[in-house]
Amino acid sequence: MANVSVIVADEFHLLNDGSRGPTLEINLTRLRHLRPKAQIVALSATVGNAEDLAAWLEADLVVSSWRPVALEYATLYDLHLEPRKVQSGADGSFNLRPPRTLEGPVSQPTWAVLLDSLTSGGQALIFVSTRRSAVSEAKKLAPRVRKHLEQQDPERLRRLEQAANLLSTGEQSTLGEQLRSCLRDGVAFHHAGLTHAQRAAVEGAFKKGDLLAIAATPTLAAGVNLPARRVLVRDVKRFEDGGSRPLPVMEVRQMLGRAGRPRYDDFGEAWVLCKGSDGWEVADEVADRYFHGPVEDVTSKLANEAALRMHLLSAVAAGGLRHRGAIEAFFSRTFLARQWPLMQLMERIDAILDWLVSERFLRRLEADPDFVPTLPADEVDWHDEVPAWLTPATGRDDLLLEEPSPATPSPRRSSSEPSTFGFTPASSLRMAEVKAVNVRDPATVYEATEMGRVVTRMYLDPASASVLRTGLRRGVRRLVRGDAPVTCFGLLHLAASTNDFDHLFLKAKDTERDSDLWKKYATVVDEVLADREYEERDLSTVKSAWLVESWIEERTLKEIEASLDVAPGDLHHRTDLMAWLLAGAAAVLATDDVFIDEHLPALDHLASLLDEARHRVRHGCKADLLRLVKVRHVGRQRARRLAELGIRTPEDLLNMPVATRRQVEGWRGWGPVLVQRMLDDAARFTGSLLPSEDHERSDDLPLPGERETSVQDGT
Repeated sequence: MANVSVIVADEFHLLNDGSRGPTLEINLTRLRHLRPKAQIVALSATVGNAEDLAAWLEADLVVSSWRPVALEYATLYDLHLEPRKVQSGADGSFNLRPPRTLEGPVSQPTWAVLLDSLTSGGQALIFVSTRRSAVSEAKKLAPRVRKHLEQQDPERLRRLEQAANLLSTGEQSTLGEQLRSCLRDGVAFHHAGLTHAQRAAVEGAFKKGDLLAIAATPTLAAGVNLPARRVLVRDVKRFEDGGSRPLPVMEVRQMLGRAGRPRYDDFGEAWVLCKGSDGWEVADEVADRYFHGPVEDVTSKLANEAALRMHLLSAVAAGGLRHRGAIEAFFSRTFLARQWPLMQLMERIDAILDWLVSERFLRRLEADPDFVPTLPADEVDWHDEVPAWLTPATGRDDLLLEEPSPATPSPRRSSSEPSTFGFTPASSLRMAEVKAVNVRDPATVYEATEMGRVVTRMYLDPASASVLRTGLRRGVRRLVRGDAPVTCFGLLHLAASTNDFDHLFLKAKDTERDSDLWKKYATVVDEVLADREYEERDLSTVKSAWLVESWIEERTLKEIEASLDVAPGDLHHRTDLMAWLLAGAAAVLATDDVFIDEHLPALDHLASLLDEARHRVRHGCKADLLRLVKVRHVGRQRARRLAELGIRTPEDLLNMPVATRRQVEGWRGWGPVLVQRMLDDAARFTGSLLPSEDHERSDDLPLPGERETSVQDGT
């Protein structure tokens, strides 16, 4: 950090994002704290309250309407296209074009839009509200586009066939087969349910110009650089909070802003489809709201308790903030402090600090007499000896606020008198032993415990770490007493019970009492290590753990799709989360010091179960294949097929008979080259090199001009 002088924050409106916004805000605050003289350049095309953000960063606000490519905004109703606004490009010469009517069926407006794009040689992005709509739209457009290409551009169909064939490798799913079929015809869909490889294939084919259209959810507009000549926002509403809600202006502008490819297009076309019985009125409303209307303000999402909890612990454990005054000063420089009353923010910080101390992630130490507060005295005063909530008690003699003088006897209440102000009678205590502690003293020192440092290093929400620690302690007690099972599913369920895991939504069929999920729920009640919450949340947790269990039990993607209705991309996202949380659980277990030496065997056994579960989640296989799947080029499918021949370890692979090797090489999709690569990598695990007739170490080959003998030898 000592050499950093310029910091660029692109897509700055993501400060408004609930998941990434708090991290962006804290990082910028920390950068400003560490490098106060560094220049910060924040960039965004969709910010409503730019003045507030500039004031927070103490930056100059630079507003520009310049675009590298001119952008024309238009509404579309009953195939009638009416341009409404132009955002000029580099030369500023593009003018608003007259209205026109597209050719095509009125009942199929997206096909009319795409057909118009085809005739002009452009590509189109079609944004819809749901994944199901993206798949449906692509499947409806695909046969029409294929028919057009068969007549106009059969060579492009050949290239598309090659791109589709690249998706046929690996484990197949129903969603993957649908994508491959659409891609072959020149159209594709794009949403978070696809795997990374599938999304990359779609984006690659579109960038090459082979793919004519993509039907996508708004996630494509967030962080994916994929511009097109034309963008159509088909849906400006989505189902949210129990009803159909209009999309935010910021989100629609992000989608429309994908129109226009620099260096390829003179202009981009950003269209919104208008629906309804009175489409002309709807079109005017759409134009007023999304073309000419203001963008929503960016608001801080750091107020989220989970985010503030994690970043507050991190500030102490890794950020070098030890004193309460320093913590206050740091968080008073966040964007949240500009939007919240400072008193309210500090009360929230108080509550979280108390919780972190009570959970033993932090220690509260004595006040540091040498600490010098950094907050101006006139900005906020946190040194009040009598907090605000005690004001009504001023003058009462039955509330002890400080240790009494020995010369003045303290008044005592009889046990028969009722307690007041919510206090419990304390007649059994010596009053001289009761002393108020001012935990809001800015000189109070906070120190992270070893557990707190581990939680920060693992990027865990401290509340998640608390859930893991409680469940793991129960697991150790079960192993020591032998009175309840500790299973792989129980560990998966424990990790899925944390705030950091992305729980699956329940379908209507899941809540039926005779559903497969309820049957699964009934069979695993004795295995769970986490507290049972209200029924629906607990059922969702069971479903989430069951999903990962299905993966490690080697069920196919098609089977998982059919039984749990989970797309491959969603599965891989959750297996990544699960592997991380299990690694975090292992770190928490290793740091927990409540058990004595006699319990070490149970601790070691539980650590082994966690490690095995984590590796199984990572590779998606049963325990008997864990060594074999660590060999490169051997995934869970190939490992299981080798296991059918009795090959379950790297040593088995190296020592397989010649006849078996020839058999394996003859399998479809394998071949001699792949098998040789597997064998070369398997040699790493045995500490030996695989013998080969033409094997020669590259580091034994002499360099150009290298002498055969040393000069010191005298030759």
